[in-house]
Amino acid sequence: MAHTALVVDDSEIARAFIIDILRRHDFGSIAEAENGAQCVEIVQKNPPDIIFLDIEMPVMNGIDTLRAIRRFHKNITIVMMTAVAHTDVVNECKQHGTNYYILKDLPEGKIDTRVGQILERVRGDGQAWRRSPCR
Repeated sequence: MAHTALVVDDSEIARAFIIDILRRHDFGSIAEAENGAQCVEIVQKNPPDIIFLDIEMPVMNGIDTLRAIRRFHKNITIVMMTAVAHTDVVNECKQHGTNYYILKDLPEGKIDTRVGQILERVRGDGQAWRRSPCR
């Protein structure tokens, strides 16, 4: 079964980076959104298996987007991809239902490895990985 992903970030470069990682891991269909409002619209019409979501975006930020998605979709895997490492922000994301939290400023190899681990879990073809922030 083909899996679907949605990459949400106001930076085209950041979206391209995550999309490249997803393609390297042969992860099915990939959609993009520039902000949280677009993300919510896409999710309402065609929910993906996994969402990579930035926090700091115009129109609707990532935390508000996370809250909105969790109101109508509890089972989508949501990965917060952000440069924001403040404990209060991480805790707020956890409180509102994020599954994973990856810092964008990690070395590319570490991000690739962590995303690969998460994708294995989403596809159901790997061992169960801890639901914890990646630092």
